[in-house]
Amino acid sequence: MQVNVFISAGTEHRPPTLLVLPLDPGTAIPRHLQNLEWRHFATTLTGDKLLGAQAAAIEADIERDGYALVSPTG
Repeated sequence: MQVNVFISAGTEHRPPTLLVLPLDPGTAIPRHLQNLEWRHFATTLTGDKLLGAQAAAIEADIERDGYALVSPTG
């Protein structure tokens, strides 16, 4: 599945997080996550290893919630 990936600004107490959204022009950052600062990071596939999670888990989260939150691999 092709997705847009956004990255949050990390802080001293919270590492950066990746927000994975389906590649769809009507998709928006969920309201409860809009208080964080997000920057577009990449357009990629759910199987991209840099996302730090299995494609099946990301796709299941998107199917259930409309988005996935993952920790990037370092």
